[in-house]
Amino acid sequence: MDKSKPLRSDSSAKSANLYPQDTEEDEYRYIDAGWLEAVARGLTAGAEKHPGETWRQIPPEEHAARAMRHLNLYRAGDRKDTHLINAAMRCMMAYATEKARGEGQA
Repeated sequence: MDKSKPLRSDSSAKSANLYPQDTEEDEYRYIDAGWLEAVARGLTAGAEKHPGETWRQIPPEEHAARAMRHLNLYRAGDRKDTHLINAAMRCMMAYATEKARGEGQA
């Protein structure tokens, strides 16, 4: 830790800028830890149910359509499933399969 710079909890730093944000390459602070844990649990359950990473054989457009299905069910009030987590997993799968095809933005 650089002791020449004030800590974020330093009162003088707070008065100058309430919540300063240094530029960071990857802003992991914005990823909700509980959400990430739920996604990891969901991916683990999926891997147990469908071994061999078979999701990689599904085109990104299909993953996106399935994500939209989960979002629509959530929007319609269905809380019998973890639709937001399932949608997040499908978005990750769409991203990964698109990237593997050499499409999209990295």
